[in-house]
Amino acid sequence: MNDEAERDPAAPTHDRGAEPVTTEEHNPTPDAEAPAKRQRARWRPWLLLLMLAALIGLLSQRPELRRDALETTRTAVMDGLNISPRAIYTLRLRIAGLEDSALGQRWRSAVDRAGADPRRFTTRYATRDEFAADRIEAHVYETSLKRGERFEIRLRRDTPCESCRSALYVSLERRAADSDDATDWTTVATLDADGHTESRVVDRDGDYRVVLQPELAAEASYEIAMARGGSIPFPVEGAGQRDIGSGFGAPRDGGARQHHGVDIFAERGTPVRAVTAGRVRTGSGGIGGKHVWLSSGMLGIGGARYYYAHLDEFAVDASTSVEAGDVIGYVGNTGNARTTPPHLHFGIYTGFGPVDPAPFLGAPPDLPGT
Repeated sequence: MNDEAERDPAAPTHDRGAEPVTTEEHNPTPDAEAPAKRQRARWRPWLLLLMLAALIGLLSQRPELRRDALETTRTAVMDGLNISPRAIYTLRLRIAGLEDSALGQRWRSAVDRAGADPRRFTTRYATRDEFAADRIEAHVYETSLKRGERFEIRLRRDTPCESCRSALYVSLERRAADSDDATDWTTVATLDADGHTESRVVDRDGDYRVVLQPELAAEASYEIAMARGGSIPFPVEGAGQRDIGSGFGAPRDGGARQHHGVDIFAERGTPVRAVTAGRVRTGSGGIGGKHVWLSSGMLGIGGARYYYAHLDEFAVDASTSVEAGDVIGYVGNTGNARTTPPHLHFGIYTGFGPVDPAPFLGAPPDLPGT
């Protein structure tokens, strides 16, 4: 069905016929510009300080944004340097002169041996296991994840490491979806074994694995549970994955363009809800008919944008703030969907363009018991 509206009506256009004309009298001399430049230079540090203060205030009032900022920073360091506590322990073995010993070599190759035959799972997995002091091994649990999915891990060591003389190193690692290199793994995060749930939204497709390995001559027993699922609530009240009738990337207009979203079918007038807190902008006309843009991030800037199209009616005013779960409109078939059954066209846009909403919209992760 040619029922989506992925073009932003607010996107800038360029008038090729209106070329700027520059004349000498319209260009101020350098002497005339100097006072203005000095004035701007005096105010610039104060403006930057004010912006920094506003950012600190916003982060202090919004814990979820603070967590996202810290996680982004930690991921950038891990991804850039590929550092993990296990790598630091390897360095300690080298300093102690044990890295090239028979024990050291077997310890360093333990992850590769376990990774050659990992314990794979699809949706959820739980188990109890242990490491014996007289064996040198690692345990690897592997799955494939899509961008937008939420991955949850709960790991508890039976005897907590008080002195860390028998540390259990645990890391989440990623390999690109198109990689066939068995060693091409990057550390995404280090994980604690204290029994609390680690939760993260996947930012790129790929193979993911949880790697556990104790120090040499250490023994440890643990229980682990893992689950994957969607990361945002479903935008149409009472609907679910079964109601998605047209997926991301499907051809439109005879192949001239692609479907940059998913179509969620529901009865006319079914409430449509905000999937996150942010600011909304409403619009009418074009192939999207009555539509809403919901911008997340700080002050509605810098985060993802969510596109709701073919609405029957709006439930919000333009340029207002909403909370996750607020009703922002009602399912319809306005725009180029007027010949199709009522449905919501839902799209997700980042700074790099549209992304497939389907992985975001799965059922939430459901960690199994151990």
